[in-house]
Amino acid sequence: MREDQAGVLNQLLSSLDAIPEEIIALTAYGVGALIALWCWWRLMRRLPTTFGAISWLVVFAILLTPTVSEGPNASVAPAIFGLLFGVLTKDSPLIWSNLSLILFVVGLGLVIGYCWSKYSTNKSMRSI
Repeated sequence: MREDQAGVLNQLLSSLDAIPEEIIALTAYGVGALIALWCWWRLMRRLPTTFGAISWLVVFAILLTPTVSEGPNASVAPAIFGLLFGVLTKDSPLIWSNLSLILFVVGLGLVIGYCWSKYSTNKSMRSI
């Protein structure tokens, strides 16, 4: 590696040291979730609208529903990780708390989607 390239790499790594680890982790997870949702949306466009929207909503809820992790380094984490950890450790309260959060997001999304479809239907009726 050339000296000027090593200097640029060292400068980049030293600037990343100033950013807290939690911010880097949340940013990486958020960007990865957005990429996954975009790919899922591209796949679901070929299906009927209702099924595609509901499946996109379920994937959104699984990937992005937040919960608080436990332990000395507790922070915000996706509820699916808590759900999987609860299943692996057979901890029923952990399973139900994380599953209820995910199902709440799915239910809220379904209600919002229903209201949006009624609004867009009424809007198109008025314009005709």
